Amino acid sequence: MIHDLRAKNLILGYAGTDIVRDLDVVIPDGRITVIVGANACGKSTLLRGLARLLKPRGGEVLLDGTSVQDLRSIDVAKVLGLLPQSPVAPDGITVADLVGRGRYPHQGWFRQWSTEDERAVAEALEATGTADLADRNIAELSGGQRQRVWVAMALAQDTDLLLLDEPTTFLDINHQVELLDLLTDLNRESGKTIVIVLHDLNLACRYADHIIAMKQGAILAEGSPIDVIDAAVVTEVFGLECEVVPDPVSGTPMIVPRGRHHAARQRVTAAS
Repeated sequence: MIHDLRAKNLILGYAGTDIVRDLDVVIPDGRITVIVGANACGKSTLLRGLARLLKPRGGEVLLDGTSVQDLRSIDVAKVLGLLPQSPVAPDGITVADLVGRGRYPHQGWFRQWSTEDERAVAEALEATGTADLADRNIAELSGGQRQRVWVAMALAQDTDLLLLDEPTTFLDINHQVELLDLLTDLNRESGKTIVIVLHDLNLACRYADHIIAMKQGAILAEGSPIDVIDAAVVTEVFGLECEVVPDPVSGTPMIVPRGRHHAARQRVTAAS
């Protein structure tokens, strides 16, 4: 189903400090959008605003033409799923119970747990490789295992829009790629609109259809990775001197940092 998620003149912040300032953005429907930027640039703050977790100080977030602040939480949750940064699980909860909480928006006064709920939870556990952990207590798991369980809960919510804040945290490189492949499958097979905050710029370029580069609470550049990401943009956003070359696997931009020591070595090699 097509949904329109956008922000107009958005101002977001905490404790008297504005983090996101007068920002306009339209999230492309049915695409994978990745938000990148240096620490404290406003990536997570923007995601929280889009998900209705943070009330705007100015402007608005619109979901299908209606301000998210005017919608009921349960109505937003039926359309938009969120995996926040560093979520906290209740004490003593098992993996299956936590993933099952993703089905709460689909429950009601007269609707009890159904075979559809059972199917959604089982598929989410299987997709994230956590089915064998179903009876384990969350507290017993490694950081990487817990992160995959949180992703499973977001998948079990089964929404048309899915927002994930640094979902690859605690995951080794193999599981990072597996997770991003899974999200790509969900996007291509079911048309889910997916928005991800990522720190790894090379993975962002490889998996994004649309990339948003932020700096100091504003959008510096956005578009397809091949059109947006070059050495000048990376230097402006991250303060990093680099080379940008084609990824030998995907053909998307690949960032190769210079670094002080290797830059010095390059100068010595050139001089000789």
